[in-house]
Amino acid sequence: MRQGMLLVVGLASVGLLWSADWPHWLGPARNGSSPETGLLTTWPAGGPPLLWKVEGGEGYSSVAVARGRAYTLVQRNDRELVLCLDADRGRTLWTYEIGPGFHNEYGSGPRSTPAIDGNRVYVTSVNGPVLCLAADTGQLVWKRDLLQDFGGKRITWGMSASPVVEEDLVLVIPGAPGASVAALNKRDGSTVWKTGDDQAAYASPSLLFSDGRKIALFFTASGLQAVDFRTGKPLWQIPWKTDYGCNICTPLVVGDLVFIGSGEQMGCAVFQVTAHQPRLVWESRGPRSVLKTYWANAVHKDGYLYGISGEFSGVLNLNCVELKTGKLLWSEPRFGKAALTLAEGHLFIVTKTGDLVLAEANPAGYREKARVRGLLGDNRTVPTIADGKMFLRDRKHIYCLDVRSR
Repeated sequence: MRQGMLLVVGLASVGLLWSADWPHWLGPARNGSSPETGLLTTWPAGGPPLLWKVEGGEGYSSVAVARGRAYTLVQRNDRELVLCLDADRGRTLWTYEIGPGFHNEYGSGPRSTPAIDGNRVYVTSVNGPVLCLAADTGQLVWKRDLLQDFGGKRITWGMSASPVVEEDLVLVIPGAPGASVAALNKRDGSTVWKTGDDQAAYASPSLLFSDGRKIALFFTASGLQAVDFRTGKPLWQIPWKTDYGCNICTPLVVGDLVFIGSGEQMGCAVFQVTAHQPRLVWESRGPRSVLKTYWANAVHKDGYLYGISGEFSGVLNLNCVELKTGKLLWSEPRFGKAALTLAEGHLFIVTKTGDLVLAEANPAGYREKARVRGLLGDNRTVPTIADGKMFLRDRKHIYCLDVRSR
């Protein structure tokens, strides 16, 4: 009887802690949110415990985590590398050299995030190559090139869209005539379909389900493209053209609603996707927009959007907006450039200047619960939360913090 009671208590305790991988850009559901529970939402002085800190490299690729391994892209000694680490200890398991580095006055190095699918890892280089590697060894399985194979053009700030692996396809954005967007066979890299003529922008693809159909969404230079996931057949387009082709943030899908936003004074909008054309639910355009997501993706919780709003060189606020109406609930002024991840009803935020911030995701107002100042160096990388750990990057190091509740 006593052993049975202990087993029940033990299982109940395990139930308080639920962890998940973060296998690709923006997490398991591609929405910047972690489904994990049992996380640390009251921090000790100095913040969550640091488990390890290792050499990283230039670039803004975030960290993908699956099966106890952490993957990211870095630039070292003017070479772009895929880096695989032991997620528990930070030990380097393997590296793979993609090719030459990328330099830009606004930040050098790779931009996209690896995607893990089974025992394969898929990466898109800042210079155009797309590679499939063995996740455990780093051995090359296949390689394509978005510029050479499709006739694409390397955009000003480098190829930034992360690959999306779904079913047997890898969604990519060549940005070429006749191949604005494309799908590759994940097993051998062969082209399954390609369509459109729009130039690439910087946002990664999204997926949406509508009336039994899987739709691929691409936020390219001239707007939002929707194509049939399986065939590549164009379904509809929403014009959304910014200066310099700066559509950067991945479309955020919430049920049958899609939120898009940009800087360059464009603003934001929410569309409802129906069986035919999307219906505009609301829009907030221009310099007074309620949520100008220049490069930091917004997140959603319980009917509310939370995101950094402003322009690249202007004042940036942290705003809360009602998803279905576009009503601005609150704005934390002059918050600054930052990237955020949602987990356990909280916003885990890293500022560009290196602060680590914990705040409630609460429509009643901004409630900051903790702030560790200057933990990181200059960065623009969204936090990754996986298996009770938070993975962070600046332009020199990769960090792993323990965010499991005790």
